Amino acid sequence: MEKRIVVTGGNGFLGRHVVKKLAENGHTVIAPRSSEFDLRRRSSVRLMYMVKNPDIVVHLAAICGGIGANQKEPGRFFYDNLVMGLEMIDLAKENKVEKFVQVGTVCAYPKFTPVPFKEEDLWNGYPEETNAPYGIAKKALLVQCQAYRQQYGLNAIYLLPVNLYGPGDNFDLETSHVIPALIRKFTEAKKRGDKEVVVWGTGRVSREFLYVEDCAEAIVAAVEKYNRTHKHWLKL
Repeated sequence: MEKRIVVTGGNGFLGRHVVKKLAENGHTVIAPRSSEFDLRRRSSVRLMYMVKNPDIVVHLAAICGGIGANQKEPGRFFYDNLVMGLEMIDLAKENKVEKFVQVGTVCAYPKFTPVPFKEEDLWNGYPEETNAPYGIAKKALLVQCQAYRQQYGLNAIYLLPVNLYGPGDNFDLETSHVIPALIRKFTEAKKRGDKEVVVWGTGRVSREFLYVEDCAEAIVAAVEKYNRTHKHWLKL
């Protein structure tokens, strides 16, 4: 059935693809901007629910970035992401939305998680230090989703995407993720005629990447079809 769906962060890298696919499926999709509603303030979140009156909420809005950005502003990454999610979920319960889809981050996994990752490994250690504040803030929202489902019957779904790449990505060297940052570094090095490119890390780490449109398709499937109650998160 067609639903009225609010997608926070709907104008961002992933959000634009989610909004497009939901609209193609016949839903009425609203993507409020941060200039319109400050999701860190309860009064503003309450107003957003009242004005937009969603059946379903997909919470994608986040303060995020690459290693450099995480190291520069860990306090902001922790507080803003945690408080936005806390208010969004709590007021979803208050407004009796049909479903709340919270999108987490692979950064929530422990630093030494065995490969391939399994959902049950999520709590078996501390995340990578460079992005732990961001990852822990997002992981706390999983607990909130589970608690609110148990106590209040909120149909809260938690999704865990891995690193994304694709059309519309961010190529800023200070805030971008791995693939766009490497593309820019290689392109600029080629233009300058450099013989080598310096990147972060040791060169021995491995990463899993997911094409952004595939991620958006999975989120839309969760919005429309996924309602399992005994396990509240999915690794995309």
